[in-house]
Parts: sequence; structure tokens; C-alpha cells
Amino acid sequence: MTKKIILILAILGPFIAYFFYTRLTKLSKKKYPVKALSLISIILVIISLGYLRFNENYSPSLTKPNASLEPFDVVAIQLNALQRNNIPFNDAGIEQVWEFAHPNNKKITGPLEKFKRMIYSKSYKMLIEHKNSEIIILNENLNKSVYKVIILSNDKKKYSYIWEVEKVQREGNLINCWMTTSVSNPEYLGEVI
Repeated sequence: MTKKIILILAILGPFIAYFFYTRLTKLSKKKYPVKALSLISIILVIISLGYLRFNENYSPSLTKPNASLEPFDVVAIQLNALQRNNIPFNDAGIEQVWEFAHPNNKKITGPLEKFKRMIYSKSYKMLIEHKNSEIIILNENLNKSVYKVIILSNDKKKYSYIWEVEKVQREGNLINCWMTTSVSNPEYLGEVI
């Protein structure tokens, strides 16, 4: 909310300030110097964005697991992150997927550097910066959901994966969070012209 207020003030501030300046000084000139005020607004927006970007309270962050997220959303968050893997920083997408790896899964696939190597391996590299994806529900119940994920890779080849998510039963602040327990090896579905 604070970020929005700062940006709105940066855009409208010069116009509002000029309005009050003309009222207080009782200037008869009613014409706004739109070009000058717009230039000041642009400069203030750039300064505001720079401040927000490098302010320690506004570091680009990953979505954290929480109990309000549905299993379908968890898979969608991970796929969207992998599609834009290097935004806002290198391998941000892989780190986002790691955030949603079930604790039992992390014991096998971790630590993070090992997990990154696995994602860049032959079986999963096509998920990185893929063109698009489709999530098909295979089975959903109270504690486990299974999806078929079809992706169109960067090189226009289609693959499918079976993506399983489970609700965490015993892990402190992760209790009742949906997290990925496994992703199958890909099934090649062919090329798209």
C-alpha cells in the first residue's frame, strides 16, 4: 500500500502542489505548465521506483507457502516462476519451485544447489522458460492432489509431467500448506509447428 501511495504522489504531486501554489498566491494565470509538471512527475517516478527497488524492505521476494493457497495454485505459481526463471534475479523460478518443495522432497533433492542442477538436467530443463503450460486435474482430495502438466518448451516441443502436491502434516509453520512431493520424468508428446 505504501508503494502505491508513493507512486501516486510522485505522479500527481507536482500538479497538486502547483494547484495549491496558484490558490495561495492568488495567481490569475489559470493555465497549467503541463510539460514542466509532467517532466517533474516523470523524474519523481524514476526516483521513487529506484528508491523502492533498492530499499531493503522492497527486495524482490518469492511467494512463500501458506495454508490459504490451493493445490492448483501451488502448481501454477511454480510453473509461472519457471516460465520467467530469471526474473527478478537469476534462477528465481527455480528458487520459487524450491520454496514449494515438500520437506520430504527436499531431503532427497536438496540442498538448493543440487536441486538447481536437477532442474537443469535433461528431464526438467524444458520447464525453464517454457512458452506455455496447461494444468489438468487428475485427482484432488483433502491431503493429496495429482495433476497432469502439459508444457510447450522453448523449442516448440510438447511434454507432459505428473505433478503431485500434498498437504504438509507435521512441519511447524508449514502445517496445512500444499507443497510438491514429486514431479515425474517427462513424456514427449511431439513438436508443434
